Amino acid sequence: MSDKKSTEKIKEIVEEVTKATEPVIESAREAAEPIIRDAKVAAKPYMEKAKPTIEKARAKAEPIIKDAISKAEPMVKDAAAKAEPIVKDAAAKAEPIVKDAAAKAEPIVKKAKEAAEPVFNNILEKADPFIQEVKKKAEPAAKKAADTAKVVGADISEKAAKKAIKAEAYIQYADHEIRIEDIYDRAKKDYTAKGHKLAEIKELQVYIKPEDNAAYYVVNRRDTGKIVF
Repeated sequence: MSDKKSTEKIKEIVEEVTKATEPVIESAREAAEPIIRDAKVAAKPYMEKAKPTIEKARAKAEPIIKDAISKAEPMVKDAAAKAEPIVKDAAAKAEPIVKDAAAKAEPIVKKAKEAAEPVFNNILEKADPFIQEVKKKAEPAAKKAADTAKVVGADISEKAAKKAIKAEAYIQYADHEIRIEDIYDRAKKDYTAKGHKLAEIKELQVYIKPEDNAAYYVVNRRDTGKIVF
């Protein structure tokens, strides 16, 4: 068996083992969650009791840490002062080497660019027919998407216009002028005044009879009432 096949086989086995163990791991995690939660709850009182001891230890340690930092500071400064001339000398010695390497690399980089340019142009030239074909195939879908967007935009504009229109209807007869919306409101008030709840109204029909100077209403195709103008 070749190395490639062996690697692929091992990969397959690892994937199968991972897939098989996933539900077991998940079940273990779910089973452990309440135990961990209970352990946290149980440990809380002990943590609270330990808090003063921890604070005391921190208070005692603080001056020791400050003293150690204070003693170390002059040593650090001295080491930095001694290292500075060594670093500067190393930088000075490295500078001409870096410049020389850059100068030597420049013609190589330029040559590589010149060699790569025709190859790159050749790839673009060969790829162009495929690019044009993809564009051509995509054109109908793009046009359809644009047309759909126009239709949707027009539909939204129409709906917005309908929402923006505030319409009112009136009935005029003799010396009266009655707004239809007011009749609906009065019918609802009259219905609720009889002990009903507004939420009970599912349907409301109103019949206006100018000759009677009144409107008759029917609620939920069952209860009736009369409003006098």
